[in-house]
Amino acid sequence: VRLLLLAALCGEHLLLLGPPGTAKSELSRRLNALVGGTYFERLLTRFSVPEELFGPLSMRGLENDEYVRQTDGYLPTAEVAFIDEIFKA
Repeated sequence: VRLLLLAALCGEHLLLLGPPGTAKSELSRRLNALVGGTYFERLLTRFSVPEELFGPLSMRGLENDEYVRQTDGYLPTAEVAFIDEIFKA
C-alpha cells in the first residue's frame, strides 16, 4: 500500500505481482476512487490485440493517409490503469 501511494504521488508506474486473490485489482480501483481520475482496466489473454489497450484505428484518419488511434477511454488517456494477467498475454 505504501508503494502504491508513493507511485501515485510521484506520478510513476507500479507493477503489482502476487498470487490470485491478493486484492491487486481492488487496490487500483480504490486508488482511482481516491484520485478521481479516469480509470482503465483490462484482462489480457494470449488473444489480446493492441486495439484493446490503445484504442481502435481511426477509419477517417486512414482515409486521409494518417495513422491515428481513437484513444478516449483507453490506456493512453487513463490516470489509473490496471492490466491483469500481463505475463500470460
